[in-house]
Amino acid sequence: MANKVRFLGHASFEVVTGGGKKILIDPWFTGNPACPVQKEELKAPDLVLVTHDHFDHVGEDVPFLVEGSDAVIFAQPEVVRMLKQNGVAEKNFIFGMGMNIGGTVEAAGIKVTMVQAFHSAGVGSPCGFIITTEDDRKIYYAGDTGVFGDMKLLGEIYPLDLAILPIGSVFVMDPLQAACALELLKPVKAVPMHYKTFPILVQDAGEFVKLAGRKAPGVEVQVLEPGQETEF
Repeated sequence: MANKVRFLGHASFEVVTGGGKKILIDPWFTGNPACPVQKEELKAPDLVLVTHDHFDHVGEDVPFLVEGSDAVIFAQPEVVRMLKQNGVAEKNFIFGMGMNIGGTVEAAGIKVTMVQAFHSAGVGSPCGFIITTEDDRKIYYAGDTGVFGDMKLLGEIYPLDLAILPIGSVFVMDPLQAACALELLKPVKAVPMHYKTFPILVQDAGEFVKLAGRKAPGVEVQVLEPGQETEF
């Protein structure tokens, strides 16, 4: 069974591994104008990954999504405290308290590595994640970030099958920076995110696709519409 990633709008994704594990990344569903599904369809994942506390990355749905389940949430301690105040049980967090940048933790047969991102946050600091599936496939989810030189190092440490990068500008990388990020990361495949949702963001992935073809011609870029999925 192949590993699959489904785009859920804006910066939200669902990963279903070859072993059947379900992972939600930055789940923002209620109020997300680009989300193609109802939150009820996504209840009780195996893992939930949260990069930072901005509303468009950790919405109000997290308590509902994990309620009554053994779902494990990966987030920084400061975000964990915020979610506990919103009613999420301690048992639903990795180690009950979260993790931090540089750490790798395994749960449900999936390895999750928290890596740096350059952005802002109300509590804690922004991050990205590298997910290693049961069959050793690796996804880099950049979170909200600008380009940074150590993306090259991340790509060397963790040979990437898929990179999910923001391209919308204003709050995150613009298409040029995102294309340069691909040049550093050298993944097999890339998927753009965090654009078009709001009028002030870049509205089309075309410029990114064009620039990626120049900067990182060896990388397959796949543009997903909300609800579409790709294998890796």
